[in-house]
Amino acid sequence: MNNGEKKKIRIKIAGNVFTVLSSEDDDRTYAMAETVDRRIKEICRTARTSVTGAAMLSALNYCDELNTMERDTLSLKKQLSAYLEEIKKLGDENETLRAEIVRLRADAEIYRRRLREQSSPSDEPVSAPARPVRRALSSSESEEAAEEENNE
Repeated sequence: MNNGEKKKIRIKIAGNVFTVLSSEDDDRTYAMAETVDRRIKEICRTARTSVTGAAMLSALNYCDELNTMERDTLSLKKQLSAYLEEIKKLGDENETLRAEIVRLRADAEIYRRRLREQSSPSDEPVSAPARPVRRALSSSESEEAAEEENNE
């Protein structure tokens, strides 16, 4: 019945009957009452106190749990906020890198085209070198060549 409409529900806690107004499901309200009843009975057994004292201790325990949960929730919200900020930064970096990839691919295509143009066979015949190509001679080959020249 979560539409905001409240209805009366009778619950029993520590032997006392209460009528509460609740917009929750009856089953949920009964489950909460059973949890409180169980906790009060447990405190009465272990602390050897009255039902009123156990109710006060139970209320303090619930307040402490609530404060701890609120503190943990705040911490988790801060952590989530930091994670979301990091995700945003990574998204921005990703976009920058994608743009860089596009630019590099375009550059690579330009270089490929230039390379193809340079290496494609030309219509002009390749001319022979102007003078014969000589290889470097070792010192013994140089001496033999000099001797042959002198003998001629």
